[in-house]
Amino acid sequence: TWFWCAALILCLFVGPVQAASRSLMARIAPADQSTEMFGLYAFSGRATAFVGPWLFGQLTVMFHTQRAGMASILLFFVVGGMLMRYVKLTPSSQNTCKTN
Repeated sequence: TWFWCAALILCLFVGPVQAASRSLMARIAPADQSTEMFGLYAFSGRATAFVGPWLFGQLTVMFHTQRAGMASILLFFVVGGMLMRYVKLTPSSQNTCKTN
């Protein structure tokens, strides 16, 4: 029961976070480099997709419990939150939807 409750709560946040990350990328990418930025965004996501499962497996083996593996998610949240503190939105990046 607790698993399903946690899964439902997680489902409420994972999709919006993915959509918000793409919106943020669209806002901060220079208009003339948006294609390159989205390409790098997609490449970095695919190139690092193994890190989460690998860390989960390593911590599970090291501590002999899957709880330690699941704690790796907290590590990703903390590191991601610390990195997001350095993202600066300038007033010019607030509205990048320009039409000619």
